[in-house]
Amino acid sequence: MKKIVLIALLLLSACTAGHKPYTGPTDTLAQDLVAFPVSNSIDLVMVGDAIVHSNLYSDARLSGGGYDFTGMLDLIKPLVEPYDLGYYNQETILGGSKLGVSNYPRFNSPQEFGDAMLDAGFNLISLANNHTNDIGTKGILSADAYWKTKDAITTGAFATQAESEAVIVHELNGIKFGFLSYTYGINGTYLAPENQFMVNRVSKEKMKADCDALRPLVDVLIVAVHFGSEYQNYPNSYQKSVVNALVEDGVDIIIGNHAHAIEPIQWIGKTLVYYALGNFISGQNGTAQLIGLTSAITITKTVTGNTSQITLNNLKVDLNYTYYDSRKLNVRVYPWDKVTTKLLPDKAVWEAHFLEIVNAYGADITFGSVQKD
Repeated sequence: MKKIVLIALLLLSACTAGHKPYTGPTDTLAQDLVAFPVSNSIDLVMVGDAIVHSNLYSDARLSGGGYDFTGMLDLIKPLVEPYDLGYYNQETILGGSKLGVSNYPRFNSPQEFGDAMLDAGFNLISLANNHTNDIGTKGILSADAYWKTKDAITTGAFATQAESEAVIVHELNGIKFGFLSYTYGINGTYLAPENQFMVNRVSKEKMKADCDALRPLVDVLIVAVHFGSEYQNYPNSYQKSVVNALVEDGVDIIIGNHAHAIEPIQWIGKTLVYYALGNFISGQNGTAQLIGLTSAITITKTVTGNTSQITLNNLKVDLNYTYYDSRKLNVRVYPWDKVTTKLLPDKAVWEAHFLEIVNAYGADITFGSVQKD
């Protein structure tokens, strides 16, 4: 009671001293509150095509049966594993040994290869490409059953119509994201009309419908596209047309592949576009086909009051190199900083060559470590 009396006396004293009493609003709390931004982020690392040629599975074959590809990826694992999301394109269908492993032009790969990629930290996998239907629906179904037993996000190939039409939202660290994948074709192989849903095909109408369904539900939309001309370092008009359509559809990150060659990186507005990351691992001939891109980006969501904003920042880009010996054995993927001139005598020449290509559309990139901060 003494406190209340004292305050009253002080107010009375102030009035008698000639000061006017406060006559403004008595509730200013809403005006005084400041909305402080709160940010969350996820980190995404990306590599290109994984093509399990016969030299890879011959090299990985165990004397007692089965395969072990982990040694091929031991140097890349410390780089990829710390990331929240690790993307790659599974170019050859993982139908598994029971269906008979096979090489180009109709691939079927051991499922142990998928085990090794998952062990290395990859968990965001595109399955739509021109080799998806190489051994028919039995391969797609076998690979689908395999992936469903794994802790990974896949898209682009499906076992059922319902799965192909599902609108799936993923969430990590408070950030919701969608992941879609499409291919220009399936190498002229046949899918019955009732099975067309099993492989996502590039169609501007379908892509728009899929993006329209996902865009309002997610913070970030990622789309992988298998398209372009093989062994070319610059996108053709078809690629540019598809990319522009996806930008209009509100896609945040477009990851292209199929060229088996490195193509430019470009910012189109706020959309990050990789026209082609090149090969990640393969038994292809020619040094250019043994060098690919490794890239990483931080996706940040900042919430201020009732509004949120997504930014893509901390872009990192480097090269990777697949080594094999004169017999095409002892296959191993090297991060670029671990490639010696003994392994690749003209390393500096290739680095300058690919840096020029990557920056051809004004990306202003310098190669450097993609190690997570």
